[in-house]
Amino acid sequence: MDDFKMRIPPDFDRVFEFRTAGMVPPNRVIFGFRAIEQIGVEVAHLTKGKVLIASDEAILKLGILDKIQSFLALAGFEAKVFTDIGAEPHVENAEALYNQCLSGDFSILIGIGGGSVMDVTKLVALSGGHKQPPRDFLEGKVKLSERGLPMILIPTTAGTGSEVSPYSVVKIGEKKYFPMSPFFYPDIAIIDPGLTISMPPFITASTGMDALSHAIEGMMHKNANPFSDSLCLDGAQMIGSYLRRAVGNGGDLEARYYMSLGATLCMMGMSMSGGLYAHSVSFVVGKYKPTPHGVGVSLGLPYLMAFNLPVVSAKLAKIAAALGEPIWMYSEQEAAKRAIHAIKSLMTDIGLPVTLKDYGISEKDIPDMANMMIKLYPRPMNPRSMDQESSMTYWRNMWNGTL
Repeated sequence: MDDFKMRIPPDFDRVFEFRTAGMVPPNRVIFGFRAIEQIGVEVAHLTKGKVLIASDEAILKLGILDKIQSFLALAGFEAKVFTDIGAEPHVENAEALYNQCLSGDFSILIGIGGGSVMDVTKLVALSGGHKQPPRDFLEGKVKLSERGLPMILIPTTAGTGSEVSPYSVVKIGEKKYFPMSPFFYPDIAIIDPGLTISMPPFITASTGMDALSHAIEGMMHKNANPFSDSLCLDGAQMIGSYLRRAVGNGGDLEARYYMSLGATLCMMGMSMSGGLYAHSVSFVVGKYKPTPHGVGVSLGLPYLMAFNLPVVSAKLAKIAAALGEPIWMYSEQEAAKRAIHAIKSLMTDIGLPVTLKDYGISEKDIPDMANMMIKLYPRPMNPRSMDQESSMTYWRNMWNGTL
């Protein structure tokens, strides 16, 4: 029995599967420590052909790909590896993977890594299965009406939720494209919290806040419903309870377990509604300074909650309770405010910037950033309408730290 297995708390030493309506067998989510050991069996359910693994150099250096290949070899599969995917996925990465996929006549794609790797894998599985260049799909030149190549997604972070989302985010030049398709859901998602232990504190913090933003924006969204709210609340409770611990001690297996589970639930919930202006903030800030997506989203999140408070106070009060705030003695409005300050305190505790000023954004750029957000990344499903003037106030609040 290896040391890692010995350290897994008994309550968490099991792998379970999640199925629901719309998942056609063998499609499902597989969750748990050492779930990755099932990869060979799962590939055999989907194909007898050649396997191509998409990942990045960081995952390669950690030795994770060697383990994946060894598990596949036990099931009789020899897998090739593609690792030319960066932190920001570009169409050139997708085209290179697409070309390798077609030239090698591969019959299944496995994406293992963070959100960038999984987004590129989803795009290429769909475009490669139909032999349509990924650029054509991003630019809307082709509309595909059926699934592409079989695909398995394996996250190594706890935050993006790409393994259970219908979105792919890929850049052409400096422009981000956000295609959505039901065919971007993988055939199988394998979520193994053990793969997240190597994440350094900063990445743990930023991806964790990305997950929390999925839950909170998903609940505030006009398309939210009681089912999506229940997923978001449970996910937010897990992230709020365990993110500090995961940042403080990356080897805390209980924290890693619930961070992975919480991140998945948060994206499941948001996929039923959608993202709001905190995500728009991330896209805009990234044009002025290289910014991890989770950092950009978290910079916008508490200020968006404050902006929306007049129309979603009941939901924010529920979020406060999920985050562990004692709200029984407060009015709904005051309880909602506690949710906002709980997010700000969490960001401070895990070492993320709380204001645009702290992050090094120049005050003179605020008007242009506010205008860009409304022009390029509007959110008509935000519960409270935001025009150019209120966008300016929103951005100035983010810069000053006014809640």
